Amino acid sequence: MNFPRYIKEHCIHVIACLFLIVTIDIFLMTIGGSTPLMIYVACACAVSFFICMYADYRKLKNLFDDVQNKTDALEKKYLVSEVMDKTGSQESEMLLSVLKKAEVSMSDNVAQYRRGSEEYRDYIETWVHEVKIPISASRMIIENHGDDTVSESGISDEMERIEGYVEQALFYARSSYVEKDFFVKEVNLEEIVKGIISKRRKTLIPMHASIDIGELHRDRKILSDGKWLTFIIGQIVDNSIKYASPVRNLKLSFNLTEEDGRAVLNLSDNGVGMKSAEIPRAFEKGFTGTNGRIGRASTGIGLYLCKKLCQRLEHEIEIESKEGEGTTVKIKF
Repeated sequence: MNFPRYIKEHCIHVIACLFLIVTIDIFLMTIGGSTPLMIYVACACAVSFFICMYADYRKLKNLFDDVQNKTDALEKKYLVSEVMDKTGSQESEMLLSVLKKAEVSMSDNVAQYRRGSEEYRDYIETWVHEVKIPISASRMIIENHGDDTVSESGISDEMERIEGYVEQALFYARSSYVEKDFFVKEVNLEEIVKGIISKRRKTLIPMHASIDIGELHRDRKILSDGKWLTFIIGQIVDNSIKYASPVRNLKLSFNLTEEDGRAVLNLSDNGVGMKSAEIPRAFEKGFTGTNGRIGRASTGIGLYLCKKLCQRLEHEIEIESKEGEGTTVKIKF
């Protein structure tokens, strides 16, 4: 702080003081006061005013200089409120209160980013572990089937698994900033579903899976982002494949209905289903359920990402399931 700037910023006080001095001098003139008396009163008022102004300036300057010096001396400068005097003038108490609120807000934001960073780190560690499996399998296949064609060796299936894990990691990394990477427009559900099924045909054909697309081409506008919606539906289909029943052929059905004026895409399968107690946790990060821990490689990321992306796209996603009978996932647009 510097005094000339302080006076400039308090010019209204200076004007008020001058007005007071002129008023007093006019009063003295009307009652016949002498000129020396008028000069003395004017000087006394001016000096008193500037002494008060300078005292206030020094108090504020000492306060902010103290805060600045303590801040400079700290390695973690956001903790300056902890080393400030707890008692003092009203200004220092107000400043301390503001700094404490800023510290709490900053701590909350740091904690939020730390949690997000830890979640991402945990996922990457899990993902790296999972992607090692098809990589190792691919190496073994190459070693054991050096003279076979790619289709006969099965290496293409392993590469598709790697591609799926890489795609999932990419969407996970972007999920927190999806608003920067999506464009909402009218999409064709039938084309999206057909593309998803076609991409997985090498897996579905050996399973003798039956696919029922239904009336996805009906005259109903669906607003979403095609790329993100393709990923969401693809994750749900992958779950249906992963948790297919071992005693019957997989059946997938896609049906478009309407609820409360909103279009609803129903994706149903006849897989192993889920226990009723596990359904509320289906979209939790890392939750795999009983079936995910029995001989199936599951990270518990797929449905978590579906929920997160649906929220960003302002869609709703729900799950209904019955153990031993199958699962239905609903996406409301």
